[in-house]
Amino acid sequence: MAAVKPKRNYPMMDMTAMCDVAFLLLTFFILTAQFKSQDAATIETPSSISGLVVPDKDVMTISLDKEGKVYFGVDNQVTRQGMLESMASAEGMQFSPAETKAFMLQSNFGVPMNQLKGFLSLPKDQMAAVKQPGIPVDSTAQNDLAKWIYQARKTNNDLRICIKGDNLSKFPKFKDVLNALQAQNINKFYLVTGSEQPPAGWKEDE
Repeated sequence: MAAVKPKRNYPMMDMTAMCDVAFLLLTFFILTAQFKSQDAATIETPSSISGLVVPDKDVMTISLDKEGKVYFGVDNQVTRQGMLESMASAEGMQFSPAETKAFMLQSNFGVPMNQLKGFLSLPKDQMAAVKQPGIPVDSTAQNDLAKWIYQARKTNNDLRICIKGDNLSKFPKFKDVLNALQAQNINKFYLVTGSEQPPAGWKEDE
């Protein structure tokens, strides 16, 4: 007579609660994430071994591409709105609510002030396809960059300034940017670079 094998009861785990937690976390990250808008130009920064880290908020960024075109942006949408309104008031211009909203979505831009209204009125797909000419910076009479810097700091005086230059950008254009800053007694800023592995034995100056 064959031996009767006892029925085995395998342990069971209820995964319902874990699935609920996973979906709650996923929902939280989706709702709180800040999606980065497309930059006006691609900037290939030089590398360095500096240990300083660029601030993550209240940042004004001035970018130079390899062709010497200058782009400007701030990280906060509320600051962008106030900056545009102040700039429009100073220049005697008006922007519609739709144009203001479009500007608030621009992480940076490179359009002269006299072309900005036409640029912001474009549909989103056409706006992304436009090759922006850069912000005028080499003439005192048409130095839009100096005006944007002034209006941005007027809107948010806590802004930290970062200069992000392409590895192939030329010094004369960089000097024009420095002149726009120094004309407003701004001599402290961050230079944005790529990270590089420090050599053996290297220590950052304290």
